[in-house]
Amino acid sequence: MSDFENSTIEELKRDLEDAIETIADLNHISINKNISLKRKFSTLIRNLSDSTNKRVVVLIDEYDKPLLDNIDNERITIDIQKELRKFYGALKSSSSYLKLVFITGISKFTKASIFSDLNNLKDLTLNRDYSTICGYTYNELEKYFEKFISHYANTTNISYEETIKKIKGYYDGYSWDGDNFLYNPYSIMNFFDDMEFKNYWFETGTPNFLVKIFKENFNMNDVYNPIIKFEDDFAIFDITNLGQIPLLFQAGYLTISKKELGYDGIRYTLKIPNFEVEKSITKNLFDNFYGKVENNFRKNRNEILDQIKEGNCELLGKYLKKEIISIDYHLKIRNWKYYQSIILFAMKALNFNSETKSEVAMFSGRMDIAIEDENTYYPFNDAKGHVIIMEVKYTRQDKISVENLADKAINQIKYKGYYEKYDKENLIIVGLGIKEIELNVGSKIDLKCIIEKMN
Repeated sequence: MSDFENSTIEELKRDLEDAIETIADLNHISINKNISLKRKFSTLIRNLSDSTNKRVVVLIDEYDKPLLDNIDNERITIDIQKELRKFYGALKSSSSYLKLVFITGISKFTKASIFSDLNNLKDLTLNRDYSTICGYTYNELEKYFEKFISHYANTTNISYEETIKKIKGYYDGYSWDGDNFLYNPYSIMNFFDDMEFKNYWFETGTPNFLVKIFKENFNMNDVYNPIIKFEDDFAIFDITNLGQIPLLFQAGYLTISKKELGYDGIRYTLKIPNFEVEKSITKNLFDNFYGKVENNFRKNRNEILDQIKEGNCELLGKYLKKEIISIDYHLKIRNWKYYQSIILFAMKALNFNSETKSEVAMFSGRMDIAIEDENTYYPFNDAKGHVIIMEVKYTRQDKISVENLADKAINQIKYKGYYEKYDKENLIIVGLGIKEIELNVGSKIDLKCIIEKMN
């Protein structure tokens, strides 16, 4: 159904009829054009079975696309839901002619909402017997791709074991039972084709319907913090009031990291599966839902940059703090990654979108900003060739001052020699310290910026 046009109920009916008639023509089957869509479907199944003396297999891919394409239009969505329920009802009346029905899609709508007549459908999403059906296991990766792994290791002068570890961090982590973890096959195949660690998932992994929904109601806690859910929570009950957690899980932003039996039933712990998805979240979700930050920074871009080039980061620190404290407290997450992501996005908003690097090649390999041990590396280049390297430190500890954090950030840049791959001319290093201070109710942020010109 990925090729269907679904902006109206009439378009959906037309596309379903065209699909049925195409299959009928290919098999030399005649179908009365004046009967209902449901009867056309059941007639096709029955005539296929009769003409071949075999039972029919029905495969439906992206069954939910007509719904998701219109998820922001409640009236059309409800009409499409009703039409699909009637259409799929043909499978029940044709059961004696069927050998197998296999239906896939992004979202797991409840059987009652679309498949009310198909009481013999079995949901395989969380079924342990099928937990490795949709990706590569670790054993499969080594068995079938050993020569590719070795080739990358030899080409980049790192060990086979280090290569495996990095592939795992980027592309592993998908699970439907908390025990078996799979590598994304699309990303793995592209990685071995390009021999470069890139974000391949983002190209196909972000359905447009997520953007529509999250623009209305987005909670960052649903992305970065591990979440405990029960099996019933994974189903979408109300098509007009979709929950974020099941959507994030079904779209691949979250996966099951642990499954355990509690006194109140089976509990599932959800988290981001790997670094590739984490990068996609930062790119897509932040770019879509923090437009206000972008506007504020672009408005003051030239003044902020002029100060930075002169060795002054007072204005940068002021606007970073302003943006952090203006974010709704419901979105607040108390960890370094949260602030790292906000600052990364804020710097992108200074019009450095194409120059901002999330990983930079160093002598020891690539430095990955999202998985570095609470150390963040950002180089930015402007039109005049300036390079700005930033390090971010965060704490909630009373005994650590924000000045000490900023000093520590600057010293780490120097100690690790992050700047050594660049010429010192027009090279600037920035240390940012962020301290969250507990109040009687809530908390507040203190931010310190230290800057040094290296030329």
